[in-house]
Amino acid sequence: MDRVQLARLLLVASILYVIGFYFVGAALKPGYSQVSNFVSEYNATGTAWASTLTYAGFFATTLLLSSFLFVAAPVAQVSGVSRLGFWLLWSAPASYFLAVIAPCDAGCPVEGSPSQLWHNALAIVAYFGMGASIALVSLAPGFSRFKFRRAFMLLTGIAFPIVFIAMVQPDLAQWGGLLQRSLDAALATSLVFVAWTLMTPSRGATRV
Repeated sequence: MDRVQLARLLLVASILYVIGFYFVGAALKPGYSQVSNFVSEYNATGTAWASTLTYAGFFATTLLLSSFLFVAAPVAQVSGVSRLGFWLLWSAPASYFLAVIAPCDAGCPVEGSPSQLWHNALAIVAYFGMGASIALVSLAPGFSRFKFRRAFMLLTGIAFPIVFIAMVQPDLAQWGGLLQRSLDAALATSLVFVAWTLMTPSRGATRV
């Protein structure tokens, strides 16, 4: 298995693991709604299964996404601003790791404990970082022949800060979880485009 194949395998494993994590987490949490509750509420302080979901969910996802980026970095065909965008993709595993180091309070309010305040601040950095990363990576030369993929990623990058702001508005509280998961789906799709567009196996590729 060469490095490109391994990177793609790790990405698929990451996406499938996150899907499983979300559904198992929702099943374990009493009264949890995929539509209205944020992902970070899976391990909200003092709630059921918080410790288990911290490590089996958020930490494991962090490791999987980090492994993908570590393996993919040497074979990603990026340059200039798209290279900066690729390194900003580390905002994705960081968005899960912030729930490990700074879990939110129950209900994930705007104000709360010091951990909640750190959670909110880190979430802003992570989400704006993910938006910038996807938009910049879409400018890689490899996407010049794939207009739909480039357009999708540019729109995803623009949508990230807009949807993030929308999902924390009190008037949209009942749809917050759905809005957040729409960003997750768009990010996963963008990463698939990256892995199958900017990473091309070549003859003599290093096998791992």
